[in-house]
Amino acid sequence: MKNILIPTTLQHDTLFAVKTALKQANSNCNITIMYVRDVADAESASLFLRSARPSKTDLQAKILEACHSEANNYPHCTLELHNRYGISAPLLKNLLQHLNTDFIIVPASYRQERDSIHHYCLNLLSNSKISMLHLTEAGEELEFNKALYLEHSSAQLDIQQLQELVGNRFNLRIVSHASLAENYPEQLEQQLNDAIAKNNIDLLIETRKTEKIRMKKRKEAYVNETLGLPVLSIFEEV
Repeated sequence: MKNILIPTTLQHDTLFAVKTALKQANSNCNITIMYVRDVADAESASLFLRSARPSKTDLQAKILEACHSEANNYPHCTLELHNRYGISAPLLKNLLQHLNTDFIIVPASYRQERDSIHHYCLNLLSNSKISMLHLTEAGEELEFNKALYLEHSSAQLDIQQLQELVGNRFNLRIVSHASLAENYPEQLEQQLNDAIAKNNIDLLIETRKTEKIRMKKRKEAYVNETLGLPVLSIFEEV
C-alpha cells in the first residue's frame, strides 16, 4: 500500500489509525487525513469563505500535531490533512483518483459519528473498490497474523481466492471460516468468539458489494463492534 486515506473528525483514535497505517506500510507511503464538514449556509461568497475556514478545537489541533509527529518518525512516509466541505459521489471519486488511493483505514469513532454527512461519506467509501480496514477502539499496536473469514450468504469468493487477494498486501493467513446470514443470529456470536480464542485470531475478513446509497441512511453495526476485532473489507466484483 502506498496511498492511504483516513476519514476522520480528528478524535482521539485518529492517531491510532495513523500508527496503524505507518506500521502496515512497508515502503514509501502517503497518508491523507480527510476531514469532512458540511457546507456552510451563506448568502454571499465572502460570508461562505469566512464561515468555511478550517476551524478545529484545541484538542483536535493537538491530535493532528501528534499525528504529524508520529509520521515524522518514518522518513519514507508523508502525512497531509485534506479539508473537504460537502461530499458527493463524483467529488469523492475524483479525490480517490487524484490521490491514487489504494487503502482506506476507518477509525472506530468515525463509524460512530452522528452527523449524516459522515454516514454518507462512509457509505460512498464502501461503494469504492478500495480495500478498507475498520478499526476497533484505540489500543495496542496491531499485528495481523491469523484471520477469520466471515462469509456472507451473497459472497462468491472462496477461502483460497480470498487468500490470494489479501496475500499480496498482508503477511497473514486465513485460518478459520464462518458462513453468515445477512443478519447472523446471536447464538452464533459465541461460536465465533470461541473460534477466535481457539485460533488466536487477530483480524476478521469480509467481502462487500456495491449498494444503493441514501444520504441519511446509517449503515448497520459492523461485526467488529460485537466481536472486538478489526475488519478487513475486500470489494467483491459482481
